Amino acid sequence: MAFDRLLFGTAGVPNSTVKKNNPVEGVKRIHELGLDCMQLEFAHGVRMKEEVSSALRKVSYELGVPLTSHGPYYINLNAREQDKIDSSVERIIQTAKISDLCGAESMTFHAAFYMKDSPYDVFDLVEKSLNVIEERLSRLDIEIELRPELTGKTSQFGSLEELISLSKSVASCKPCMDFSHLYARTGSVNDYNGFCETLETLKTELGANALNEMHIHISGISSNSKGDLKHLNLEKSKFNWKELMKALKDMNCHGYVVCNSPNLEVDAAMLKQYYMAL
Repeated sequence: MAFDRLLFGTAGVPNSTVKKNNPVEGVKRIHELGLDCMQLEFAHGVRMKEEVSSALRKVSYELGVPLTSHGPYYINLNAREQDKIDSSVERIIQTAKISDLCGAESMTFHAAFYMKDSPYDVFDLVEKSLNVIEERLSRLDIEIELRPELTGKTSQFGSLEELISLSKSVASCKPCMDFSHLYARTGSVNDYNGFCETLETLKTELGANALNEMHIHISGISSNSKGDLKHLNLEKSKFNWKELMKALKDMNCHGYVVCNSPNLEVDAAMLKQYYMAL
C-alpha cells in the first residue's frame, strides 16, 4: 500500500447503491461518487462466493478503487472458553483469506474484551493468538496487514498503547486508527494538538511508515463514561473532524480513511472535499 495522499471511502456498500447487498456494485458506486476506496464488511460472518471475490478483485483493479476489510463482531481472543478463542482465530483467518482473494491489503477487527481480566494478561493472550494467525497465514502465502482496531469502549482491548505494543511484537500487525473511538475512549483527544500528538506518538514508536500507510476510521459518535454508544453523522456529533483533517494533512499522512457514519458516502464525500481543499 503506497498512496501519495489519503483515500476516502465507506465502511461497506454505499447507501445509494441500487443493489445494496452487492459489493461489486458498491465499488462501481464508489467510483461514480468520486470516492477512492471501500471497506468490505464481514461483520456478521465471512460469507462470499468465490465468483464474487474474483469479480470484486477485477472491478477494484479496473476502476482503481482499493479495498480494505472488517472482520466479524464475534471475535474475542480473550474468551472464557478455549473453543471460542479458537473460533475467533478461525474467523480472523477466514476474513484474511477472503480479503486476499478480493485483493484487499489491510483488514481490521475488534480483537478482544477484557472480561474483568488484567489488561496485561489480555495483551499476552491477544499477542499469542496473533502470532499463531501470522504463522498460519504465512504458510498459506497470504500477505495482509492485520489491523486490530482502536476500540471505543473501555471494556474492550484496543487502546492506543496496546495497539502500539502489539505492532512492535507481531510483524504483520499495524493499528487501525479509529479517531472517533479514541475520542470516545479517552473523552479528550478531540482537537488539532491532540490529534497531532497522537500521530507524533505513532511516528516515534512505530517509525515514519506508520503515517505513510494508515488505515483510519472516522464517524460522528456519541459516548458516556464507558466509551462509545453509537455512530452518528459527523454534523450531529461533537467529534472535531475538521481539525483531524488538518492534522492528517499537516503530518503528511497517507492511506485509507474509511467513513462509518450512518450516512456513509455523504460524510465520506464531505471529509474528502474538506481535506482536498486544505
